[in-house]
Amino acid sequence: MRGIRRRLAAALCALVLCLCAGGLGAGAEEAPMGLAGAAPASEQAADGETASALVSLLDRLLEADGAASVQEWIDGALTREAGNGAEWEIMALAQSGEPYDFSEYEEALLRYLSENEVRAAASRQKYALTLVAIDSADPYISRVLYDSIGEQGIASWVFGMHLLHNGYAAPVSLSEVRDEILSRQLPDGGWAVTGQSADADMTAMAVQALAPLCDEDADVRAAVDRALELLSARQLADGDFSSYGVPNAESTAQVMLALSALDVDWRNDSRFVKNGCTLLDGLLKYHLPEGLFCHTAGGAADGTATEQALFALMAAQRQEAGQGPMYLFDRRSPERLPDWVPPETGTDAPAADGTGAEPGNSAGADGTGAAQSGGAGGGGYKLWVSLGILGVAGLVCLGLFVCKKRHPANFIVIAAVAAIAVLAVCLTDIQSSESYYGGTQPVKENAVGSVTLTIRCDTVAGQGQSDYIPADGVILEAASFAIGQGDTVYDILLEAAQAYGIRLDGSADYISGIQYLYEFDFGELSGWVYLVNGVQPSVGCGEYRLSDGDRIEWLYSLELGRDLPGYTAGAAMREPSLPVASPRSEKSTRP
Repeated sequence: MRGIRRRLAAALCALVLCLCAGGLGAGAEEAPMGLAGAAPASEQAADGETASALVSLLDRLLEADGAASVQEWIDGALTREAGNGAEWEIMALAQSGEPYDFSEYEEALLRYLSENEVRAAASRQKYALTLVAIDSADPYISRVLYDSIGEQGIASWVFGMHLLHNGYAAPVSLSEVRDEILSRQLPDGGWAVTGQSADADMTAMAVQALAPLCDEDADVRAAVDRALELLSARQLADGDFSSYGVPNAESTAQVMLALSALDVDWRNDSRFVKNGCTLLDGLLKYHLPEGLFCHTAGGAADGTATEQALFALMAAQRQEAGQGPMYLFDRRSPERLPDWVPPETGTDAPAADGTGAEPGNSAGADGTGAAQSGGAGGGGYKLWVSLGILGVAGLVCLGLFVCKKRHPANFIVIAAVAAIAVLAVCLTDIQSSESYYGGTQPVKENAVGSVTLTIRCDTVAGQGQSDYIPADGVILEAASFAIGQGDTVYDILLEAAQAYGIRLDGSADYISGIQYLYEFDFGELSGWVYLVNGVQPSVGCGEYRLSDGDRIEWLYSLELGRDLPGYTAGAAMREPSLPVASPRSEKSTRP
């Protein structure tokens, strides 16, 4: 933290000297609409506001996690959250220019990846980018390059291009990825996850990927110029941007990242100053008094908005220091990556559910789908196991007596071991799948109301060969559940999974599969979406707190929720795996 402060203090001193020398003009000249005519911000003096905002945010993040320094934050909270949402913070810190040690985090992330199946291509690419940023040489990076580029629509082409820009090799070349991204540019000049109307987030992300090619590729430069015209037209009066009709922090952060990658002087370029408000003004509109950021104005602190603000502010700081784009990682060393041979097809093939486990006996990421194996119902087995332990202990004591090893200490040790074993049996609850999935709901003595839950997959009913897709699309008819104070949509889904024997894969951040029907099974935009009272909320299922009488529906969508009733512009499931304010449930799908 002190290192970052020293750099920012130096920038502020430079500003004061420039002001004293009259280096800053009273007004800004209008830049031409094309990229080539835009003045690079790295040639302008920093105004200190970015530095101040970045230091303030870092201070608040450290305070929130009780860390005394950035290194302590990395080794503590961020390492504990490896794989579950710390990746953008780690990439931002890796690009700060400070010599932080990421070894503990790397070990934790690799452990997470070895223990969890990550199905989404863009999510795997996010993890690979994080490993590249901290100079890892783990073969996971090669595996991702081999099987992810283009597998999840435009986002996976964009993240794949970032990996290739850093010097890593893949079966698909940089020029092929470039051609694919250019071919997906819409008539209005932008890009979108789906549909024919450009989205600011996706447009900014595509520009970030294309930025390193602009100086040498006329076609890319022309495409980016068109995108900048669109983004300029889409900028709102306060300097911020919207996605799916809702102004938000993440969209604004993405555009700041794009312009910083291009080294466009967004502070003074008239295309990106509206009513005197710059992109930074637009981003700080979502800065809460306590120091974190909210998704939409007036909302509560949001993890995704905060981490994207940190990422964008670090990009702006790098731009002012002339350090290059965020996604061209300073620590990268592709030459350290060992050769990796793709596995032969047909070996170690996973089961039909994609997890490598037998249906009905495997746990989801949070263990909710686990069918516990074991002995007889109830606790009767414990008596017999305990008697067996005592019998074995008795035989061992008899053997010692016969062998004339009759020292009291020997018998005391055996008795102690037997007692511990019996205690362990008594405290362990081994259940059969029938008792685990007992068809009963937990009793809530302090219930504050009840809700109903339905799980349906009407959009794919009758399609595919899976035995787990009901012909009528109904996985769970409307069932009533009591709710306690603070219960969330996720809590009730867990109760339903246990009570009705429903396989569940995912976490409070993101549900990737229900009853062996997974995201991407029916296309790159398919997955599970939840509605409450007929409306798609804009927060993850673990964040939505329920009220008496709420009606919850889990529905399988083929188009990020757009093909379902209750879709509204602001509900697009914000993806946690993607650093965008587009459809997600993580902080949920973001890679």
